[in-house]
Amino acid sequence: MNGAKMILKKLIYPPKWVLFIIVPISFATLIFIFATEKTESILARFVYGMSAYSLSVLIAAIPAFSKKIKSLVSNSRAVKAIEKSNFGGKYLNDLAFRGGFSIYQGMVVNFLYVIFRIGAGIRYHSVWFISMAVYYLILGGLRANLVYYYKKHEKNVEIRCYRQTAWLLFLLNIPMGGMIVLMVRTNSGFSYPGYIIYLSAIYTFYAMIISVINLVKFRRLGSPILSVAKVLNFVSAMMSVLGLQTAMISRFSENGENYRKMMNAVTGAFVWGIVIVIAVYMLFYSGKMMRKKVKCCE
Repeated sequence: MNGAKMILKKLIYPPKWVLFIIVPISFATLIFIFATEKTESILARFVYGMSAYSLSVLIAAIPAFSKKIKSLVSNSRAVKAIEKSNFGGKYLNDLAFRGGFSIYQGMVVNFLYVIFRIGAGIRYHSVWFISMAVYYLILGGLRANLVYYYKKHEKNVEIRCYRQTAWLLFLLNIPMGGMIVLMVRTNSGFSYPGYIIYLSAIYTFYAMIISVINLVKFRRLGSPILSVAKVLNFVSAMMSVLGLQTAMISRFSENGENYRKMMNAVTGAFVWGIVIVIAVYMLFYSGKMMRKKVKCCE
């Protein structure tokens, strides 16, 4: 039993030279397989397995690697210079301050993305892009609501905002459900030219991983508004995963229209359901916080 554990540990945490050799080769070969459209060859099946293994060991190495990177960055001259400024020092060393700033940052980026989607929808006469713009417009409204309540710096107000956002997530699911139905019925979705799809995949996985990490990290601060801001980031990342899937299937799948419709319907329903579960959990949790607050005041 111990021998099996040791072998498994060595497979998951291989030497550094293995990471630096196998991971780049696996991903480079995977891109080659997709670029040359040899997705059904024997080599492709081997590369899929190696890529899955490479991704697993890479994820397992992230905690240790990130600590080293963080240590190197924090001791660099540039960071030391930034820390000397009032804003830079707070942003780098105060998690609550960084979380508050990210609320404003997220709202601005969100509305810029809405403008981009509207422009793309008009330019390419795409109902799909316009529906995405409507979705992110509502999401931006939720972020603006967080900014409004965050300025008050009152725990009761934050709890009320947390509960209000839970109800608004149900509202957000209306355009999301409409988009999913539209995507399945019209067999439409995202389409990325050239190698942009690979960059999109990297960004999507990064956004998903960061959103999950921040969900846990900012929950420890005990601020309902900062927690719900990270929930919105997670919901947005889930939508990015759905969009990436439609693009990947459209680009690489050879299984036909019915397969694409089925996968889009399954993934879309899963993402839609996850948002519903999150909203329900937030309602129960906000109720628990409100009851706890009342007991403390008695």
